[in-house]
Amino acid sequence: MSESMSTLLDLRHYETVVAIVDFGSMTRAAQHLAISQSALSHRLSEAERRLGTPLFNRGADRRLAPTPAGLAVYQAANRALGELRRIESSLVSGQPEAETVLRVGVGAYEAYHWFPRCLASVRERRPDIDLDLISIPDPVGTALAERSIDIALAPGYPNGPVALIPAFEDELVLVCAPDHPLADRAHIEPIDVIDETMLTYSMLPTTGFEYDRFIRPSGYSARLVRVVRHTSAIIELVAAGAGVSILSRWATAPAVEMGRLAALRCGSEGLAIPWHLVVRESDATASSVARLIGEQLRTRI
Repeated sequence: MSESMSTLLDLRHYETVVAIVDFGSMTRAAQHLAISQSALSHRLSEAERRLGTPLFNRGADRRLAPTPAGLAVYQAANRALGELRRIESSLVSGQPEAETVLRVGVGAYEAYHWFPRCLASVRERRPDIDLDLISIPDPVGTALAERSIDIALAPGYPNGPVALIPAFEDELVLVCAPDHPLADRAHIEPIDVIDETMLTYSMLPTTGFEYDRFIRPSGYSARLVRVVRHTSAIIELVAAGAGVSILSRWATAPAVEMGRLAALRCGSEGLAIPWHLVVRESDATASSVARLIGEQLRTRI
């Protein structure tokens, strides 16, 4: 390979970034990669030195939150590593390549904990189909129209010439650090957050979500609202005590189960929100696979 075609980072650097983001800590990432924590730290430092930019912000509590550059590297590496694993598995097993690859994205959230089991289920029931996980910065309807994805998993009711296939029922919850004064509440009301910094991923309120249904009708609002475009970054900031946020209970469940976040119901009745598998109206193949994904998701909710 010519020097002009070489990459600055090696495969081990990309594996390091993916593991740190996926597992949320240096300790668990090192365990996953079967290396020492000091070796992992050295790999990360080397990657940042080669690129000339930090990939993670290091908080006072030693937790790492990906920078915009880190998220970009993570998303590209996650796709590439998934493709490499798929090719290797196909070659080792001697099975022919799937005839069709459908690209799957998640609307609004960097929530991918559900994907491995759904991928395995689809491969078992539809060996002619494979799934590729894609990060989508655009609204779901736009990504589908531009054909950058074939299936989206998204909360609410995405707009556009799309077909919505019910996936599961969820609720929007206030998430805060476990030691936050609100953490022990059974539920919160809008007045409870007027002195808080509210972190949100959307610059504009979305119909049917927390501002439309919970905050605005009350007449109360948080003293400061910060827009952080990536929900994975919001989770890290909330865990570090830098604010609170209202997010999907399902999407934040891994962080809550790890004890990194506390989740509180919004209002005594809660804020129910449906999730849908979203496809182009005319795409029969994507629709049939989306229904399989929906069935698998509902068995684990």
